Amino acid sequence: MTVSEAVIKWLKSFNPAEYWKMGKIDTDIQSAEVETYSVVKEPVRNVKSYISGRKIITDHYMIQARLASQTNTDRIDNNGFGEALEDWVSQQNKNKNFPVITDAAVTQVSVTTPFCIGSTAKGNSIYQMTVSIKYEKER
Repeated sequence: MTVSEAVIKWLKSFNPAEYWKMGKIDTDIQSAEVETYSVVKEPVRNVKSYISGRKIITDHYMIQARLASQTNTDRIDNNGFGEALEDWVSQQNKNKNFPVITDAAVTQVSVTTPFCIGSTAKGNSIYQMTVSIKYEKER
């Protein structure tokens, strides 16, 4: 399982009471359909290597959501969803409930760019946030 797949599986456990659960989450490309989600790996990777061969890696993933945004009520709901997702990520970090990455131990997840509107089309917008995932790998 790739790191992206592990992140998607982890995100699917986000199930807020007040908002909606993310259904299908695509990899790398955001669908043109409304109420769709994707995870896109950012071109940033921080790696700290040790003589022992151990590495501490921090990857960044953009979570995108194409949501209806025609009315102010839509946009308020979208921002509420985003705030709930940010809070959930923070809570998962606090509880040490991390994505499961093959041959690695995740030590931290955090929101590095908060949920915000990215681009707008007729009647819908792409909202996005960035999450960092720090994990350790042995050789």
